[in-house]
Formats: sequence, C-alpha cells, structure tokens
Amino acid sequence: MKKLMILICTLTMVTTGTLPTHAADIAPSIVVIDTGTDPALFPGKIVAEACFLEYYTCANGKQTMEGPGASYIAPTTNKDLTHGTQMLSIIAKVNPAANLIPIKIVERTPSGNPMLYTLASVKLALDWVIANRVKYNIAVVSLSQGGIKAGCRVPDGMVAQFATLKAVNVPIVVSIGNNSSKTDSNAPACIPDAVAVGGTDNPTPTSKPIAWDPTAKPYIARYNNVSSAVDFYANARWFTTNRDGSKKFIVGTSAATASVAGWWLLNRKESFDATYKYLSDNAGVASNEWFTGKYIFIDSIPMGNA
Repeated sequence: MKKLMILICTLTMVTTGTLPTHAADIAPSIVVIDTGTDPALFPGKIVAEACFLEYYTCANGKQTMEGPGASYIAPTTNKDLTHGTQMLSIIAKVNPAANLIPIKIVERTPSGNPMLYTLASVKLALDWVIANRVKYNIAVVSLSQGGIKAGCRVPDGMVAQFATLKAVNVPIVVSIGNNSSKTDSNAPACIPDAVAVGGTDNPTPTSKPIAWDPTAKPYIARYNNVSSAVDFYANARWFTTNRDGSKKFIVGTSAATASVAGWWLLNRKESFDATYKYLSDNAGVASNEWFTGKYIFIDSIPMGNA
C-alpha cells in the first residue's frame, strides 16, 4: 500500500487526559493500526494509544510507547500519513458510540513523508492488543495496511495472533488492497482468520468526489485485490477527516474496511462465528465482470459529508 521510505524525524508529545484503566469503565473499543493521528480531533473518544516503530522512535524516545501522546503524528498534507485519521473518522461516523484506540506504526520525516514500516510493526501492535484486550474492552481491530506477499507470507506468529483474537470474539478486519490483482489479496488479509474486506465504487468508477449512491447496484471496484480470501465488500466512497482537520473525499478498500469494523461492533453477537453468520445472512450481492461476493450495506449518506 504505502511506499517504503526511511524516516528521520522528531515528534512533539501531546496528552489526551486521563485514560480509563478497566473495561467496566468504558464502552467497547475499536483499535485502528495505522499512521497515527491527532487525538484532539476525536474528543472524548480516545481511551488508549500506542506506538510501535521499526526505524525511528516514538514520543518517549523509544521504539515502543503506550499512553497519552503515543499515537500523535505531526501535521502533514501527505496523503499516506493522513490515512490513520481518515480511518478513525469513518469508524466514528459508522459507530459513534464506539471508543477508539489508535496505534501508530508509521512516523514522518521532517519534510512530511512516511517512514519505513513492515508487518513486523503490525505484529507488535497485535501483541499489544492481545495483552490489553480486557483492560480496554477491545472488540474489533481495523487494519488497512499490508501488501501482496507470495504465499501469504507474514511474520512468524501472526497467524496465531489472528486465531487468538478470533477465539475471544475480536475480529481483525483487514483491507484486501488496491492493486487490481485478480489472484491475490494483501497480506495479512489473506490469513484465513482475517475478515477480509473489499470495496464497491458506485455510482462511478472514478475517484471524483461524488458521494456513494445507496440505490445503485453494488459493483466490485476494479482496483480490488480479489481472491478467495475476500469475506465482504462494502461502500468504499467516504468523506473523511484529514490529520490537519480538513475534509477529504477518499475511495478504496481501506475506507470500506474501516466502515465494516464499525459495523461489526454495531452488530456484534455472542461470538465471532455468530456475528459473521449474521452479517453473511443479511448481506446482499456485489459483482463485476469477474467476481461476485457478499455485500454489506453501510449507508454513509445520513451521516453527512463532514
């Protein structure tokens, strides 16, 4: 998804106030593993933060950090580094009651470009999720990161992480990617226990800021990395919030993934399998010239363009 670049930057630490320390104190939370954000953009919603970097340091001067300021990333207009904030804003639209936990795995250079990261950072983030699931009442993980890897190659132990979280009713909702592959989905969306999500692009196949049309026939966007791993398709056209607080229309499987993460929590049942069955049983059909799949109707229109 994101180009690999070496980063050398400094980070100003911010605080977000006192964080709850017991699951009973907070509503269910959705973790977003991504580029970080400005927690001030989501007042009252951030219940925890963490940072796991491979090639630079977090606000505490170390490569790992948790607590206030850990997810903070300095303002930038770089479209890759605003990605995490956009995903958080979609989830906040779909499920306003959900609490949010941003985990930063990408930093920025002084010039505002993204640093290098790999799935090793994602694995560290998932270790944190497993360790803190009960403490922060974590219910869903949203992961719109990764890339096509031969044979679904992921770090050792990552497949087990997905299985561990699935067993305790915490899905990892992962984007299939936007490289137009007709044979492979991104790793880690290709992991069997992932909830792999693709996108539809009605009413137009372009990225022009024309809002999604809920009355149009769901069409699987041609940019999807489609494979047998795909579980669901959803609307991929969203108006979002950028890291600098401005508004941005985006298109892609990442946006669809964030929306399904919020939707999963809204419809969560007593187990992973029960929720999956409920979503499957109530899904429609999306298709294009090559593929057909299950379509989750998530209407972004009533929530506005902000």
